[in-house]
This record gives sequence, structure tokens and C-alpha cells, in this order.
Amino acid sequence: MYLSKRSNGVYYLWYTDDLSKKHKVSTGSRLKSEALKFLQRFRLAENDVARRSRKKLLSEFIKEFLPYAEANYSRGTVGIYKSTLTRFQVIAGDCHLISLTAQDIDRYRTKRLETISAVTVNIELRTLRAAFNVARRWKLVEGNPLEGIKLTLVPERMPIFFTKGDFQKLISVIAETWLREIIVFAVLTGMRRGEITNLKWNEVDLPRKLIHIQSTPTFRTKQGKRRTIPINDVAFHLLDGKHAKSVDEHVFTISGNKISDSWLSHKFKYYIHRAKLSNDRLHFHSLRHTFASWLVQDGVSLYEVQKLLGHSNIGVTQVYSHLLPERLHSAVNRISIQLK
Repeated sequence: MYLSKRSNGVYYLWYTDDLSKKHKVSTGSRLKSEALKFLQRFRLAENDVARRSRKKLLSEFIKEFLPYAEANYSRGTVGIYKSTLTRFQVIAGDCHLISLTAQDIDRYRTKRLETISAVTVNIELRTLRAAFNVARRWKLVEGNPLEGIKLTLVPERMPIFFTKGDFQKLISVIAETWLREIIVFAVLTGMRRGEITNLKWNEVDLPRKLIHIQSTPTFRTKQGKRRTIPINDVAFHLLDGKHAKSVDEHVFTISGNKISDSWLSHKFKYYIHRAKLSNDRLHFHSLRHTFASWLVQDGVSLYEVQKLLGHSNIGVTQVYSHLLPERLHSAVNRISIQLK
């Protein structure tokens, strides 16, 4: 570890990591006395990291990280962290955190691609990146082994959604009123499965025809964000009728009991097969895609759909743009020139 002065007069600190790779960092000073102080602080910080991480195994970090995740993320997200970190430990071994490298990440990616899709692998890579960012913030490691790691290339796939004919066919074979109501409500609002099963009456503003989706002590919204969505006339009629006779805290229940997300998905898939639809790959989240696709097909702008779905950026909503060919033709035809 040493100092060197660049041609611009600024002192830089050079150091070698555990893999014998050289790095440099600016001290931000042209005065040697200040640069020496920077060197001293850096050395103390490096020693602190080394002291903390020298005996910290991956299994120990996972054991410490999961309670933190449970306090800060939704149950579903915690499940993803737990399964991903556990699989990573099996493949990488119970090594010291500080010894993890990009090669370990690439080996994990290659192994996982043997059994799961590239989309799922990317979810796991993002999960690992987030977990090791916490390890870095806790000063257990200097860097994140996923820095510079690119996600797996995924062929573009169009979202799966119901045709109006298939949706009517599905509704016609469902025997349970509670399930039929949820499916209709989902396609009318674009709400996620967990948002629907955890929806409470105190979050429904019937006079103003609004639903407030927000985190609660027992449910965390995606990325913890709060949003408000409008209730259309059909959904309002459904909710108004239920509210008049409901004595439950939750809007949708089975015999007064909260509906399990997994049970809802299981029953939904059962009726998908029973209805013998043209596409048996449809799943509960396809109702959200259906909401968006039907709106776009009916001329609603992607910007409006983005707001209704609660997407953080328009790029996520852009997946529905293929449903706008006629409107795109209308747009390009605004350019007009006369040819001689």
C-alpha cells in the first residue's frame, strides 16, 4: 500500500486485494500531509473489514442475514433470499465471504441454468447481488462479487394473457363463488395475487371508488411502495354487494378465513386445466397481464397502464407495446411529404 502523485497534482492510494489485484483510489488531496491522513484512515478501515470477515463463513452470514430480511422484506421475498442463498452455499461451498469471486458466481449461474430458466436465474442473481450489498454495508466484505456480472440473456417473450373468449370459458366452469369473484376482480383491477388476498375493507374507499394498496404489519407490497387505483363500475358493483353483507376484515375470504396465496394459485390452475383452454400456460399472474393487454388493445396509453399497474418505469410496461400496431401506424403517418 503506497501513495503516488499524478500529473494533476492529486495523490492516489494504491493497494493490493486478496487476489493480488492492484487498485487505486484518489485521496482527493494535493497535500501530502492530507494524503497521509487518508492512507491512515484507509488502512484502519481495511483492517476493520479484514477483522470482521476473516472468520465469517457464508453459512454464518446467511444465518445473520435472514432475520434482517424478515424484518425488512415481504414473506415471499424472504423465501427467495432463503432458497437462493441456500442453493448458492451448496454450489459454492461454505467458504469465507471474503474469498468469493466472480468465478463462483459464474459457476453458480452455469449450474442453475441446467435445471431452470434464464429468467429465474436472473432473479437469483439479483437476489445474491442485493444480499452481498448488505454484507458490504455491514463491512463484512470490501466488494460485491457480483459487481460487473451481467444478467443472463433472455429471449424476449410476450406476456401471456386471456382472450375474452377463454376468460368467459374459465369463469363458466368455476363452481366456487369466492374464486369466481377474485378472478373477475383481478382482471378488472390488475392487482397482484398478494394484494388481493391481503386487501382489507379499510383500504377500499367506495364513495370515491378508490383502492389504496399499501404495506401492513402482515403484508408488504412490492418494493414497499404504496399506490392508489381507481375502481371501475363492474368492480364497484362487485365490492358494493360484498360490503353490504360482509363482517370480515378482509375483502375476499373463504368462510370468514383469509385466503392462502398458494391455495388460490392451486385452485386457479385446476380450473385452467378443467376449462381446456387453448393455452395451458396461463397462471394467476396472467390476469394482471390480461388487464394491461385489454386496456392497450382498447387504445389506453402505455403511460396510463404504467400508472395503473404501479410499474416504477415505463420500460417495464413497454412489453405490451406490441399490441399497438394500428396506433403506431397512425403515429408515423403524421409525417407527410409531397413527392414530385
